[in-house]
Amino acid sequence: MEHGKPIPKKRKSTYICAEFTEIMTAKNKVLIGLVIAALISRIAPHYPNFTAMGALAFMGAHQNKTLFKILALTFGVLMVTDVFINNLIYPSGSFVLMYKGSIWTYAGFIIYAVAGHYAKGGTKSIVALIIGSVGFFLLSNLGVFLSEFSLFPRTISGLMATYAAGLPFYAPELISTALFSAIAYAAEIKLVATAKA
Repeated sequence: MEHGKPIPKKRKSTYICAEFTEIMTAKNKVLIGLVIAALISRIAPHYPNFTAMGALAFMGAHQNKTLFKILALTFGVLMVTDVFINNLIYPSGSFVLMYKGSIWTYAGFIIYAVAGHYAKGGTKSIVALIIGSVGFFLLSNLGVFLSEFSLFPRTISGLMATYAAGLPFYAPELISTALFSAIAYAAEIKLVATAKA
């Protein structure tokens, strides 16, 4: 409405397209920010499991409709950082693309992305994030249990002991994912509001 007059159809569709473009631009900026944060937080010295990777998978899938695109982006960031970490930070003398058992970590981020993709909003998003985090914890530690580096016997009690040993690493994973997701959510709201102003 302009001064009490309805907006003509042509101008109304142009206005809706412009508003959609502003929202998409905001989402793209936030996604780029999450990618950069994930790259830096994974390569730079950090507290164990305190990175933006979970937020990239969860919020990326929550804000974008294409789940495959977010999974490809998440795996791309994981691979790039894995190559850097395995060959420059912790070199073994030969080129390492992926460390043994990394498939379990990658699969854990699929759970984050699926949880984010189906998360609705408000309290349901928080519940979905926790589900994604628990799923990541269970799957990645199952990988540790099944690996040749496992410190525990391959029994039910050995599996429980593996999960117990992994608990100190669960809190930083959940906290960092929640923190970076909250920052991404707030950034998108701010960018959309600024674009509309």
